[in-house]
Amino acid sequence: MFRYLKICLTLQIILCATITGCNNLQTRIKNADELANKNNFIKKIVSTEKFNIVSYQKINSSSDDAVIYIEGDGLSWLNKYRISDNPTPVNPVALELATLDQSPNVIYLGRPCQYQDIKTEISCTPDYWTNKRASYEIIHSIDTAISKIVNHLNIKKIRLVGYSGGGTIAAILAATRKDVIDLRTIAGNLDIDTFSKIHNVSPLSDSLNPIDYAEKLVKVPQVHFVSTNDDIIKKEITASYIQNLKKYDNNLGCVKLIESTTSSHSTGWTSIWRNNLSYNFRCN
Repeated sequence: MFRYLKICLTLQIILCATITGCNNLQTRIKNADELANKNNFIKKIVSTEKFNIVSYQKINSSSDDAVIYIEGDGLSWLNKYRISDNPTPVNPVALELATLDQSPNVIYLGRPCQYQDIKTEISCTPDYWTNKRASYEIIHSIDTAISKIVNHLNIKKIRLVGYSGGGTIAAILAATRKDVIDLRTIAGNLDIDTFSKIHNVSPLSDSLNPIDYAEKLVKVPQVHFVSTNDDIIKKEITASYIQNLKKYDNNLGCVKLIESTTSSHSTGWTSIWRNNLSYNFRCN
């Protein structure tokens, strides 16, 4: 686990060195609240068996589908030896992208333990934002939160969007839920084993891997955005995921890969997202 952080921490250390208030939880929460409020999202807490999950929702029509954005791993580490005491992101990329979405119903989900005081969340131990960040418990909690939200709103179909580690979770949910229309990931970690091999770091042994769901995922319309400048989620990781899908459909008529040369892992995605929000999903 400690070798894993050497790669994932690179961006976080840079952010912490340049952004005032990195370690201030209230600042991070306030910034997310203000971004959501400015774009007419309402903050709601969704309780599940193990975790309370923070969501920001913009709901205009229960007769339409919902687009659900899942945040990345957040601030998991403060430095290469010290785990963060709270994984609330400094730069909530998925939330920023969600605010650009003009769909009738847009729902953003923070990951378990993000945007909350860990002292009051007894299930929030650091392993859930380190080696267990995509564990069964995490994915089950997000799955439960989604079901609670859409059932309450009487929404029948959803579209999933996942950023970075949120892409891991979104892909697995796309394979296991029956109400998913399509899947999009941005710099998504779609093969956690290949990630570990490429960076020569310890595997996330307590987390689930999207490639193990390839047989079901191959039938889901999906688009994956990768950056040639991303030193964290390299194109080879997405390529490995796609290669595993080809075991079940060599033509991959439902899968699209879009490469960016202007973004990095956490920057430059807003303009790309604006230009692709109306992407027409079709399986050839």
